[in-house]
Amino acid sequence: MQQDDILFSTHGNAGLVLMNKPSALNDISFDMASAIVAQLTAWATDDSIGHVVLAGSEARAFCAGGDIRDLYRMAGEGDHDGMAVCFRAEYMAHLVIAEFPKPVISLADGIVMGGGAGMLQASSHAIVTDKTRFAMPDSSIGLFPDAGASVFLGRCPRPLALCLGMTGRIIGAADCLMLGLAQAMVPADSIDDLRAALLACDTAEIDTVIARHRADPGAAPLQAHRTEIDHIFSGDDPVQMRDRAGDMARLKASNLAADIHEALSLKCPMTMHVFLRLVDMGDTITDIPAALMLDYHLALRMTRRDDFREGVRAVLVDKTNDASWNPARLEDIEPSMVDAIFDRDGLPNLR
Repeated sequence: MQQDDILFSTHGNAGLVLMNKPSALNDISFDMASAIVAQLTAWATDDSIGHVVLAGSEARAFCAGGDIRDLYRMAGEGDHDGMAVCFRAEYMAHLVIAEFPKPVISLADGIVMGGGAGMLQASSHAIVTDKTRFAMPDSSIGLFPDAGASVFLGRCPRPLALCLGMTGRIIGAADCLMLGLAQAMVPADSIDDLRAALLACDTAEIDTVIARHRADPGAAPLQAHRTEIDHIFSGDDPVQMRDRAGDMARLKASNLAADIHEALSLKCPMTMHVFLRLVDMGDTITDIPAALMLDYHLALRMTRRDDFREGVRAVLVDKTNDASWNPARLEDIEPSMVDAIFDRDGLPNLR
């Protein structure tokens, strides 16, 4: 299933998956996702392949997520069946990575967002660089942090998970390591050397090769703001979280609190309520496959709402950042509305 926007090759006992769609920040199309599933399924039982390296073809981006514009077109046409097919393909790509019986090393240089973050977290080895920009920005487009985010963000301290998932805040390598979202940082100017070494090494040498290239990312910026974040994102009420951020921004002149207040005031209210419930379901969703099963159903519900089309229009199509959400405010969301999003009756299963 070779195609120009995703390339597969073998190097000794290693397989290479190279996302090659730089003009779209390597966003994952249906065809790309299907190709990943087919190739990794074949490599899973190929005794000549000991491990797989997953990377972007250019430094600007590892992967910015799924092909949202295609989903936007389908949403506008009311093609819910087509959207279900696309989401299934993307989540199956995450699933085949998560369940791959051999090491998968993701080299996440540059932008790592949405579904790209999901692929990184599904891998056995998550490597970031000093230029990594990791985020789950779904509250900007009326979707929700998916691709297993309820597990990989859910493993973070709860206030930090809520901060990242509700606001879409971008973090770098040091924060990723502090939160357990990566195992090592390699300088961006050494990432090509690491990729070459991983493709040339025996599978048993993977950890040694990574250790030889890793570097210290420095202090984690989020750690310096833990007191603020813990205070803002305490409790169970997003309205109170927004108001605490506003109070802190006003009384303490905190730039971080001001950023959080703006995000909680302007981004999709339903997204924030859905993600809050997801995080608090952590005891029942314990691994990436289970999370993807639920994400599939939630995605089908969320993309049938007007918020999804409105959010994508405002952020990616018109680029005006003026989305009009419905309901418009955090306090307008009733528990029954969130219950309806989590209602899985009548929806197809991922597998």
